[in-house]
Amino acid sequence: MIATFVVMGLLLYRLIKTEIENKKLFAWVLLACLILSTAIFYGSWPVFFAPDMVIGLFAIWALIHMRQDISWLALVACCLLIYFLCFSPPPLDFEFDNRYLVSLKPFIYLLILYYASASKVGLNIRAMSMAWIVIYPILLIWNIFLSWLRNGYFMTRPNFIFENNFEVPFLLFCFIIVAFIYNNKDIRIYILVAIAVLLTGSRSGLGGLMAVSIFYVFTLDRKKMWVVLTAIACALIYLLAIRGSSALNISNLKSIDRLQNFYRIFAVYDFSFVEILKHPLGFGIYQKVPPGICEQFKEYAEWVTGNMYNCDPIMLQSFLARGLYQYGIYVMVFIVFAFFWELYRRMGWLLACVVMCPILTAAFSVGGFSNGLAFGGLLLCLLAYQQSLGQQSNNDFSTGKLA
Repeated sequence: MIATFVVMGLLLYRLIKTEIENKKLFAWVLLACLILSTAIFYGSWPVFFAPDMVIGLFAIWALIHMRQDISWLALVACCLLIYFLCFSPPPLDFEFDNRYLVSLKPFIYLLILYYASASKVGLNIRAMSMAWIVIYPILLIWNIFLSWLRNGYFMTRPNFIFENNFEVPFLLFCFIIVAFIYNNKDIRIYILVAIAVLLTGSRSGLGGLMAVSIFYVFTLDRKKMWVVLTAIACALIYLLAIRGSSALNISNLKSIDRLQNFYRIFAVYDFSFVEILKHPLGFGIYQKVPPGICEQFKEYAEWVTGNMYNCDPIMLQSFLARGLYQYGIYVMVFIVFAFFWELYRRMGWLLACVVMCPILTAAFSVGGFSNGLAFGGLLLCLLAYQQSLGQQSNNDFSTGKLA
């Protein structure tokens, strides 16, 4: 751990010195983030919908200044939004209500994506992304320090303001902006991002990093490639050490709660894929998890909803498991395809694949396509790409080439 902090400190010092242009502004932003993190740590402020507030304000601006063609798939997304909101079957007569609005977020995000994906903003997105890559690991260390002050021990799952499974995709999107869109292949940036992901202890975050790393490795020369491969090996060893044998032991399925979610939802369909295909629109967004399955989720229900008997579908960490139950397999596949297709239209197929990695891996663990931070990062990538057009002549992403 000490060695990790030393390496991180050296990387932070070098990157702040060489990559941060406006150091005074950077210092003020860092101070504000530290104060915000401290206030949330001690005050437990309700900040879950804060990213959606930012996205909503931007969506209003983008709608007013809309200057782009809109895919016909927007009509499909709009129809699905209306159907699930207005015509979903009424909920079964259970005691607790379902927070169904969260289940509508993927369709709302798609509609925003369709009319805002080609927006051009005046903010320096490259500088913002680089700054967050530097700031986020500092905030993780600060969170560890706050935990030690209050509880007397170092927490193993630090975060900024949310559970870190929600935060890591945004960090990875910032890395994609810097490394792929603006073609900054400084290996120190990658190592700092990798260390930050490791500090979070997030298995889904590590999965997203691995997926992005596959594309990243092939953009490097041989020397840097070996450095990255070594870093990946160290990451696996580190995660195994801090999360125990359950972190990577796929044979022990009981230790992987997300797989258990899929298994229990699969039980609703009598473990038959054919039965899944017979429910094209799922069970609707108002439906709660059946009581028999809810009894197996008590510990997660209490953690997410505050009540061990309130097992509405929002407490299922995996977006894909929840989507399978509420939307049905066809709509769930459409959501993933629709996101990818819009990225493909704007950025080319290869860069679209890279950008899909963080939000898709998050979908196996937490919100994914209903996560405001993940969608915000994806949208930021599109805005950065639009901003970079005409600035980078050595990267032709539209033909699928990664420089």
